[in-house]
Amino acid sequence: MDAKTARTLTRYNAWANKLMFEAVASLPPGEAVKPRTSLFRNMVHTLNHNYVIDRIWQAHLEGREHGYDARNTKDHPPLEELWRLQQDVDAWYVDWSDRLRDPKLTRRSGSR
Repeated sequence: MDAKTARTLTRYNAWANKLMFEAVASLPPGEAVKPRTSLFRNMVHTLNHNYVIDRIWQAHLEGREHGYDARNTKDHPPLEELWRLQQDVDAWYVDWSDRLRDPKLTRRSGSR
């Protein structure tokens, strides 16, 4: 992958997250947290899983421990708060990709 592709993908991810959060926020009251037969219990908890995975990858890219012991947390914040958190991490990824100077991204030996 090259830096230009990374920039495109981080922006696409932010755009897709916006669409998902808008769709879930537009549901009738209670639908987003209504118990579902799924791995992550409800729609907001599923969005929280996506956020946690973004944070885990962010930590890997920064070369630090992420502090999570699972792919999701036991509970999730309210949808509005989770949306603010997601926007913050999306902005981090866009900024990260904008700082890339290497035309080609390669994995360094010893990296996670």
